[in-house]
Amino acid sequence: MQQPHYLVPAHTDGAEIDITHSLQADLVEEAEDLFVDAKNRLLDVTHWARYAGLADVRFALADGHRHTATRKARRGDHILIDGRGPGQPYNEYDAYTIEALEYDDYPDTGMETFAIRIHPSDRVATDNGDTATIVIQRNGIKVSAIYHGRNSPTGSDGLWHGMSNTEWEALMRGLIEYFD
Repeated sequence: MQQPHYLVPAHTDGAEIDITHSLQADLVEEAEDLFVDAKNRLLDVTHWARYAGLADVRFALADGHRHTATRKARRGDHILIDGRGPGQPYNEYDAYTIEALEYDDYPDTGMETFAIRIHPSDRVATDNGDTATIVIQRNGIKVSAIYHGRNSPTGSDGLWHGMSNTEWEALMRGLIEYFD
């Protein structure tokens, strides 16, 4: 089993989950293009519902002052997730702070990664805190989108950072396979 990305904290308490969707290209150049497209979609938070084909989930990007932003995500921004359906306002429990954004290139192995780590905005993440890390990875001709949920309090709602497993699976697929 491959080790998770270095931005994924160790599982120490609560629940953990890993959701992966991969696509294999025919050529390295095609995989590189898929990787860049998936990375750009990951940073385009306001369109995540469209990429995932989710009608009942809304996403918004807000800056560090919680003002809605219509740009690519940056470290310190907030991702607002509303999985309760239209007409319901966002609340603190649905706000997640972008703690890290990292790109890494490993030319000797033909691999590159781009990762974003978030944590609930009402809590400060620690090495064993409640976090989610989304990794876009290209390894040769294989491109993957991986959601790593760590140390989440187990609840009866079955939600991981505002969404169900099925919704996270749809987003991972959409980050890689969405075409206009």
